[in-house]
Amino acid sequence: MNDATPADSAGPDPISWREIPENLPVVSSDDQPVGHVSEVLGSQEEDVFHGLEVHLSTLGHRVLVPAARVSAMTTAAVTLAITSAEVHELPEHTEERAYELGWTGRFRKRIGWVREKDWDR
Repeated sequence: MNDATPADSAGPDPISWREIPENLPVVSSDDQPVGHVSEVLGSQEEDVFHGLEVHLSTLGHRVLVPAARVSAMTTAAVTLAITSAEVHELPEHTEERAYELGWTGRFRKRIGWVREKDWDR
């Protein structure tokens, strides 16, 4: 007789950053629901995950959670590597003007990116 655990009781399936749907719940490292995903930030071409814009449920504003602060991504939720208190201490994330980043094209400025030069239209 096989004592293996059935697949349906193993929990939610892990997913890639490319598969994170909008409005997926976000949970802190202390198992507190903190909000939901409003935007996934990354480069499909370079397969680089930058982070998530999370809409906080309690404060109603959006914060940027860097990829290094994401500990797990599943079909049920994104789990962060920071506590609920730390999530709520993150600064509000707002849209910023576009910047040109060399030959890669035009993107919105994100934390950690350095402005190379302004461009006018």
